[in-house]
Amino acid sequence: MNEFNVDLHIHSLHSIGVSRSMTVPQIAAGAKQKGLHIIGTGDATQPDWLDHLKTNLHESDGVLTHESIAFIPTVEIEDNESIHHLVLLPSFESVKALRKTIKKSSPNLDSEWGGRPRVNMKGEGLATAVREAGGMIGPAHAFTPFKSVFREGKYESLSGCYGKETGMIHFLELGLSADTDIADCIPELERLTFITSSDAHSPSPDKLGREFVRFRMEAPTYDELRAAILRKEGRRSVLNIGLDPRLGKYYLSFCSSCRRTLVVVRGSNPPSHDDLNIYMSCDSQAEQISLLREIRKRRVKCPVDGKNLRLGVRDRASMIGGSLSRSPSHRPPYLHIPPLLDIISTALMSKSKSTRTARLIYDRMLSQLGQETAILTDVPVETVSEIDQRVGQMVDACRQGRALIVAGGGGRYGRLIAPWEEEGPENR
Repeated sequence: MNEFNVDLHIHSLHSIGVSRSMTVPQIAAGAKQKGLHIIGTGDATQPDWLDHLKTNLHESDGVLTHESIAFIPTVEIEDNESIHHLVLLPSFESVKALRKTIKKSSPNLDSEWGGRPRVNMKGEGLATAVREAGGMIGPAHAFTPFKSVFREGKYESLSGCYGKETGMIHFLELGLSADTDIADCIPELERLTFITSSDAHSPSPDKLGREFVRFRMEAPTYDELRAAILRKEGRRSVLNIGLDPRLGKYYLSFCSSCRRTLVVVRGSNPPSHDDLNIYMSCDSQAEQISLLREIRKRRVKCPVDGKNLRLGVRDRASMIGGSLSRSPSHRPPYLHIPPLLDIISTALMSKSKSTRTARLIYDRMLSQLGQETAILTDVPVETVSEIDQRVGQMVDACRQGRALIVAGGGGRYGRLIAPWEEEGPENR
């Protein structure tokens, strides 16, 4: 049985805010450099992108490839409740079938910027359409405060969204601000396979494959991928690789207006704030849970502007399922590790990942050590350190779960901290 590194959620140049370099040749080149084997096409129902895919992908034995990189037709769809769904499809014929079904319900399916189409359908109806087209569907970035199935004010169960199709939902995309521990606070999700993927808008190595799944299966086909998601005949996911959720944009709870993030501290002091955070005191864990429940009910105001606080991913998941996380036996390990360029720039204590020095170290590591995924997961730390000692130290800290992080929230990414960098304890 083979193992494949898989990133199933990206976008094309036909989605708003996406790099014009997101073409099949450049995506494939980026995937090869990264060490990915299978990529979701993204935006498969957009007609111009679909033509581009048909022109640039070669089909043989049920596999769509461009220069050794396999592609699976995928699309992210927004339903009439502003919930985003990730759709996996077996072929261009199935894309055509899905397009035919949703066309009358979609105002932007054929738009130049319709890569992520909106449909006037609820989750249940959309899931039926995908199933009838031969595909699979699951929640995209399931816990983010915007556009997700589990966001505040929406659902607290899959069945609320998917109705009678719930039994046909077999995977869930965690998103950059969630991981296995967070999602497994919700017992209902135990049977699902968790997907980690990049939602990349650029083929650059700090975007494409910044999260991915390692699947064990025979070949890079849709049928094998489906079997792996369903965990059939030895096919399964063996590793989720992604950011520590504290590095995501929506990990901490936050003010819906000023976007300052909530930091709960022990004590009984009145609320305070600085430029980034709101500080609220709780004397006990029970009092902290009570505070989160009040935020959930929109009863807690920001001390800066009086607007409602909103739950971030971590707190929202705990409010749905509880604070205790129990992972089922089939759940693979989750490796918290950011892209190599992020690690290098942190090691250099640089604010930019595009400095000449950072790119020189990155290129040297790829030249001497192989693809990025191997450097992040498999190459001995001692070998990495021979090229740059501080980068090796950072890789080791991430692999061992000892990396220091200032947590993100309210639309602000978290920040990785070098062990030798001076930093206060807030948000770690």
